[in-house]
Amino acid sequence: MNNNNTNPLLRPMIVIAFCIFIASAAFLIPALELTGRASLLPVAMLIALMVLSVILVITDIKKARTNKTPYKPALQSPGRVLGALLSVLVFVTNVDLLGFYLATAIFVPVAAYLFGCRSLKVLVASDVIVVVGIYLIFGMAMVKDFPMGSIW
Repeated sequence: MNNNNTNPLLRPMIVIAFCIFIASAAFLIPALELTGRASLLPVAMLIALMVLSVILVITDIKKARTNKTPYKPALQSPGRVLGALLSVLVFVTNVDLLGFYLATAIFVPVAAYLFGCRSLKVLVASDVIVVVGIYLIFGMAMVKDFPMGSIW
């Protein structure tokens, strides 16, 4: 069964891009109601998500028209999707217990490992980059406080 080019709008990446665009547009409405500089970051990020999702749709449609190999189904491994959702739930509960920075420092390499990254150098580097980046951007530059946690 060749389902590659029958309807390019039903390709998994295009469906995901449409969902991202719709969710971003929905969150953009209340973000525009924020006053002052509080709206700058959320509005910029949501608009960027919308632009990137349009770019994703265009590039994936082009790829669908030129590529003759069939694409893989979006939910080839539902256990992995449920595992990702469960890991986000565990992260959120750990933020309350351990604090944001410690929970993030644990979650980033564990999530990367679960999604297939096996290089210790990459796991450590990505963890340091993410945690230090969040601290520098939000903690230092924007002077925002993150949850400290009840245990740590």
